[in-house]
Amino acid sequence: MNPGRKSPSRRFVWLLLAACTMTACVPDISPPALTFPVKEQEVPAVLAIGPIDTSKVVFEGALVGENMDQSLQESLKNNLAHTQVFKDVRILKLTDKINDAEKILSAARAQNADLLIIGEVKEYSADVPSIFGSRYEVRMTVQARLYNVHNGALVWKKTDKAHVIKEGSGFKKPESLDVITRYVAMPPIAAGILPPMVEYMQTEYMASLKSPAKGDMAESSEVFGGAELARIDADLAPPQTKAPAKDHAYAVVVGVEDYHDLPKVDYARRDAEMVKQYLIKALGYREQNIVMLLNDRVTRSQLEARFEKWLPKQVGQNKDAEVFVYYGGHGAPDPNTNQAFLVPYDGDPAYLETTAYPLKRLYDTLGKLPARNVTVVMDSCFSGAGGRSVISKGARPMLITVEDPLMATQNLVVLSAAAGNQISSAYPEKRHGLFTYFFLKGLQGQADANKDKSVNVEELYVYIKEQVETVARRMHTEQSPQLLPGTEVMGDRSKTSVIKLQP
Repeated sequence: MNPGRKSPSRRFVWLLLAACTMTACVPDISPPALTFPVKEQEVPAVLAIGPIDTSKVVFEGALVGENMDQSLQESLKNNLAHTQVFKDVRILKLTDKINDAEKILSAARAQNADLLIIGEVKEYSADVPSIFGSRYEVRMTVQARLYNVHNGALVWKKTDKAHVIKEGSGFKKPESLDVITRYVAMPPIAAGILPPMVEYMQTEYMASLKSPAKGDMAESSEVFGGAELARIDADLAPPQTKAPAKDHAYAVVVGVEDYHDLPKVDYARRDAEMVKQYLIKALGYREQNIVMLLNDRVTRSQLEARFEKWLPKQVGQNKDAEVFVYYGGHGAPDPNTNQAFLVPYDGDPAYLETTAYPLKRLYDTLGKLPARNVTVVMDSCFSGAGGRSVISKGARPMLITVEDPLMATQNLVVLSAAAGNQISSAYPEKRHGLFTYFFLKGLQGQADANKDKSVNVEELYVYIKEQVETVARRMHTEQSPQLLPGTEVMGDRSKTSVIKLQP
């Protein structure tokens, strides 16, 4: 507690919204008091106040007032700061007006905020006095949204309405309407939104303290979790590279974390999302040339469409094209045929032929593309022994051989997470798949063995294999990533540069 703060035994902090400083502007304005319940501890978080969209505050085709969004931000800041609940309350500094939530969240992260509140006037209408009257009537609907800045999750939302009737002030119509909107219509909306939001955050913070990580913001908390994820993401951020934008590079990125009827694949979604960031920011792929399929969008029909229709159509006959495929999710073996399958969201290990996608079919399809390079990164396994693999009930784990389809192809390289009789593990400490984490770290430059600011296929594989095997042993398991075909078969292709780093 702050030494100068009033005792928490006083259960309420009474705050008055700032009224118009000129008493003549609107006579007899008495804004409602805001009541904030006080809990035993503060919320040690920085709250940023983001944009408030007032574009719908329009009368007869013109905005009701200038800089209304800024004055509302200031009012929110003053009220929230006076509660002494938060470590800091600040207005988010943006160089341009932005309405995209992801870009606003990115700006909030850059300014070290933990929580972000943004607002929007959803509806606005006004009836102003005629030449003979003085009665103003304003209706407003405002929505506030609260985000966890660290993981981008929308954690709280509330919509409130106001209907106010006020006698005029003697100002001109636009001026009076502006004043009444700001200082008469907005206070009751703020009184309906801010106190419950503060109470919600205090309650959530108190609940987070009951976790095993007492004293810290629990990672599992919807509102206060994510700080550790943010640190991991910052450490794993795509590197600066020399890669120019590639007009003929195409990718399909697949991540299935939450299955319909199968065990969860921890961190598969985070894996896929980070791989996509690397493709765009470090490897020169254009976002419009990347298809990303997550969770329930990963159906057998979607895999067929993207691998067998979309990719061939994009590549055409272009021999200079590049193709990249990433898959993070369950694999499964068929005990009857010794074949490996990718398991979609609704796949069934007991009926792989009709519900899953054959790995051999994927390799055959990609091997026929005339592209210069086709790279497959597979964070899955096919033994059925656990990890990122499943097997039909009653069947026994088995050794699956996946090398054969690759031998005849001259443009296909596969980096897979584990040998045929092993499992692909998660890396809980880093909130990623073990294989994918070191694949990305290798691209960051950790795999640049000869320090020439370029990572080639062989360097990347050697680095991933060593790191994954070491960490897997610490986790009391065996996992040896595979390069298919091997360097002996690949020859000079193993020296092909995967990424060129900035000097």
